[in-house]
Amino acid sequence: MIKKISLIAMLFLSAIAYAQPGDEDVVYFTDAKVKHSRFSIVFLGNPNYTDRRLINDEIPSGGGFDLPSENADGGFQLNYNLDLMYSIGPSFDVGIGFGRSTAYFEVNDISYYQNRADTVNANLAVRTGMYTVPIKFNFNTTVTDLWDLEVVPGVELNFFNVYDQMITPDGEEEVKTDLSSLVESFNYSVNLSLGGTYKLSDSWGLVIRGNVRYLLKPIIEESNFPRETIYNFGGNIGLKYDF
Repeated sequence: MIKKISLIAMLFLSAIAYAQPGDEDVVYFTDAKVKHSRFSIVFLGNPNYTDRRLINDEIPSGGGFDLPSENADGGFQLNYNLDLMYSIGPSFDVGIGFGRSTAYFEVNDISYYQNRADTVNANLAVRTGMYTVPIKFNFNTTVTDLWDLEVVPGVELNFFNVYDQMITPDGEEEVKTDLSSLVESFNYSVNLSLGGTYKLSDSWGLVIRGNVRYLLKPIIEESNFPRETIYNFGGNIGLKYDF
């Protein structure tokens, strides 16, 4: 995974280095003694509500438990990422980042029979974790001297490494199973953010955006196992620094 991330970062930096004109790397304003470059860095905290969806609403059976329906109850998660952005023009930036993302959901009243002679009613909870490499396209326009409006679509490379399944039969102890070895370690998602940046100074800005994201492939692709994907919606809140 580290080799994949390193290769992606090298290709991105090579591309923007090639695209940046040699004579326009830095613009100096001698009166204000302020230096502006094309690069910026953005640290974002992402408070999100995450939930799961079954692809095609398929409800499998025979995998140790049966689901009552395609529905699940999601949960609140706080994710984060760090982005390096490059300004191609006055209203368009591209960037690549690195972050960490988790998800949590529950399903009540499943029929549980794995490794037992009977079938009992139980509750299912799942917690997942992954490293993320977002690739973003920031379309922005200046609304006031202090506020830039932004539309930020993107794609995200997802590297899953955690899938913990907790099943609690009625009146019994929780049964926890680590299924991380079964996950599709490489996945990808699409996302869209709407909001803007409030300029605190020449170099610093406060980023506030709404955000949605949808995972495009099942987390686990196994016979008789639910083909689960994850979606989330919430916000992006953080700081931007212009070099």
